[in-house]
Amino acid sequence: MKIMADKGCAGVILVIIVLFSPARAAQTNFELNIAVLAQWKDIINPIMASKHLGSVPVNLNTFDLGKTRSDYDKIKKAIQNLKDHNTHAVIGPFDVPISLATESLNITYLATTGVTTKNMNSTFQMIPRLDDFSQALLDMVKRYGWNEVSIFFDDDKGISVVEKLLTDHNLMIKSWRLVKKADEKQVRDHLVHMRRVFMQRSIVFCQKRNIGTLLETARSLAMLSTPYEWFFYDPGDELADVMNNFPDIHVNFTVFTMMPFNSTVPKGQPTRDSFNKTLAQDAVSLLQEAVNKPFEKNTTEFVRNSLAERILSIDFNGKSGSIQFDEHGKRINLSIILTEMSGYATHQIGEWHSDVEMFDTRLQIASRFSSSNISHPFPLVGRTARVVTILEKPFCMYKRDHKVRHGNDRFEGFAVDLIREVADMLNFEYQIYLVHDGNFGTKMSDGSWNGMIGELLQGNATMSVAPLSINSEREAAVDFTKPFMTRYISVLMKVPRSETSYFEFLNPLHPTVWFCTLGAFVFVSIVLYILERIGTIDRKECPSISFKESFWFVFGSLLQGSTDSSPSTLPGRILTSSWWFFALILISSYTANLAAFLTVKKINTPIKTVTDLASQTKIKYGTVQSSGIMSFFKNTDIEHFSKMWAQMSEIEPSSMVKSTEEGFKKVKEELYAFFWDTTVNKYKTIENCDFMEVGPPFDPKGFGIGVPPGATYREELSMAILKLSDIGRLHELENRWWGRRNCPDHGKPSTDETSELQIDNVAGVFFILVGGVAVAAVVCLGEYFAKQISNSVKKEKHARVTDKERESFL
Repeated sequence: MKIMADKGCAGVILVIIVLFSPARAAQTNFELNIAVLAQWKDIINPIMASKHLGSVPVNLNTFDLGKTRSDYDKIKKAIQNLKDHNTHAVIGPFDVPISLATESLNITYLATTGVTTKNMNSTFQMIPRLDDFSQALLDMVKRYGWNEVSIFFDDDKGISVVEKLLTDHNLMIKSWRLVKKADEKQVRDHLVHMRRVFMQRSIVFCQKRNIGTLLETARSLAMLSTPYEWFFYDPGDELADVMNNFPDIHVNFTVFTMMPFNSTVPKGQPTRDSFNKTLAQDAVSLLQEAVNKPFEKNTTEFVRNSLAERILSIDFNGKSGSIQFDEHGKRINLSIILTEMSGYATHQIGEWHSDVEMFDTRLQIASRFSSSNISHPFPLVGRTARVVTILEKPFCMYKRDHKVRHGNDRFEGFAVDLIREVADMLNFEYQIYLVHDGNFGTKMSDGSWNGMIGELLQGNATMSVAPLSINSEREAAVDFTKPFMTRYISVLMKVPRSETSYFEFLNPLHPTVWFCTLGAFVFVSIVLYILERIGTIDRKECPSISFKESFWFVFGSLLQGSTDSSPSTLPGRILTSSWWFFALILISSYTANLAAFLTVKKINTPIKTVTDLASQTKIKYGTVQSSGIMSFFKNTDIEHFSKMWAQMSEIEPSSMVKSTEEGFKKVKEELYAFFWDTTVNKYKTIENCDFMEVGPPFDPKGFGIGVPPGATYREELSMAILKLSDIGRLHELENRWWGRRNCPDHGKPSTDETSELQIDNVAGVFFILVGGVAVAAVVCLGEYFAKQISNSVKKEKHARVTDKERESFL
């Protein structure tokens, strides 16, 4: 027998030319009846174009039962069809009702898919057992001592593999099932989840279409680079054209095949269903081997029984490897080839044998690609990274003419300059886009994340370059590079306007001092008049100062003016002296303070420190929702910050804003204090002198470039940031966007401020004045009583003299 392989454009077609021998001449009256399932008709017919297996004519029948009401009905129709055509063998995918029909008639059934029914006598599974591939994978897992692995599958084969791998109790398995035609979103969700749990080795049991989608999505997520490893189930060498679409991968693909990798695909002409054609060729060759020897009887029943017996004893090398079956109709003594692929380079690293001698290992690894001889470039080289950011001055903002610009050229700012420097250093392209919901990233009640963190976790962004602070909650969700800047939290407020008044000359003294001065003026004037009045009673004359002139005298003395009248009594002069001293001190203090008020503009800042906000309710305060600063207030245990959070979130929920622009607008238009990063607040005070920053700053945290969890390019990004810092480039960028501020600094202490004189500052002057009044009153009373005593003595003397004169007269 001579078999020739004729390779055409559509695939591999086997044409069998059999040389006739005298021994076969006796079979001229025998014809082999083969039933081909309808779905395999187009595969078998080209191979059996000669209608002969050697010298034996072949009659091909399409085994199509049409629609049936039940499996029982299908079995009956199958048995009747097989009897009507005197069928000797059936070729095609495994079908349970058909297998039951062939078993009842002892007809050889060459199943080209997995046989799911046990205890079959005449059914032979042409495809290798899935358990053999599962065992090969398990042996590799044990060989390299893996602790964890992920599996992608889209049918029940994957479940069988998972069950096999679960027999290794030291292995942690994560499995993801795809639909038959998986879309990119589903695949991306699974890959992002896989990266989030730090799974780096993946086994793929999927259809060809899904594998292409899986690899394309993995490449967009930079998961086709070290330390990731990918292993593929490809028994029929159907993935070669898929792998060739990824020449830029920098990680090894390991393919488990029955045939040498890329051996069945003509160059430039990828073939569909190549494995099915291979199995079809082996099935035809198997029947060829079985009918090579003439049958003793040509009866249908004898040929059916003999054909199954002969197939059990056949052992030959087919297209899919060694063809040999056990008593259950399953292939044995087969080999699985392990091939590694990186870029266009392929390398057979070993084989796995199902049947080996005692003490031999089934998995025989020859060698793997030497990692020392392979340079692994930055995973993003040659790719376009998607960089998510947020509009936040001066990190990222639109250029004035952004409407006429395109792409990255629309933006400017510190973050834009930073990613440009990093991309130039690491040689990759990037595309900047704004986060769709305008949030930085916070964890929602259902466990998901919004904002830029959500973009990273969903796989939409390759990295985030923005003022995104690093905290424990975010670090648990995504990965961050080394910080490129340190930020604090401060308060941004509107600069209070200086108050102007037509009566500003009254400002040097507190209103209480003015009222006390007025009261002292009235009191001293009245007391002065009383003292003068009492002091002139004995002289039978009017006082030198009238009631009206007393007020005028005191007022003139206060303003350092001269009057026509002056006190003539000692008490009045003592009182006047104390009033003059009072006036001297008061006028001197007033004059000095007035000069300062007129030369220094005073800004009355209601809030001096951050903690002042917690002790008042007049000024509302808040921050941006779903921001790191909101998380700080929400989770802090510091008392006054916790009090502020209760005020912001419960008592005044309207104080929370959706964006920084809204916060700045509220500061400008309302009595509002805005908690935000010192970097942004400082830039805002530079840009607009109507804003001022209130400290002291608190809660130091770093700004870092965010990457998806497990991203392999984080370390390279961190090294780029450190290099930019070492050469001073980061400092140059900071100076570019945070220059000098030309506005007055309202945050300085009160060295430039002049405070009004309180009553405590001038109370001593009033004490002196009161003391003068008291002394004057005492002297006045002393004079009064002295005069009364003197008058009494004089009256007594005068009475005695009068009595003597009267007596002498009498």
